[in-house]
Amino acid sequence: MKRTLVFLLLLFVFISSFFATSWTGSYIMIDEGWKEHVVFTPDHFIEPQQIYEIDKFLYACKHQPISSIVCILSFMALIVIIISWARTWFRITLKTM
Repeated sequence: MKRTLVFLLLLFVFISSFFATSWTGSYIMIDEGWKEHVVFTPDHFIEPQQIYEIDKFLYACKHQPISSIVCILSFMALIVIIISWARTWFRITLKTM
């Protein structure tokens, strides 16, 4: 029960921080010098709508690092909880066989 509450809390934190990070990253498309900020997007792209999502995330990391760090850490914690649940479930099913 305790692990489920932690999971739900982390899920809420991840969703809200992901939204904040995505919102901040979308401002790169408004910036007139957006080509100076991109790392992974090829140089031959001319429209700001063609910017890769990883470049938007890196832009958000530069301008709002706290929400980006919270997003990454909460995602990693969610993965750890899911893996521990899967290990427990597989251990139980293997014992019953």
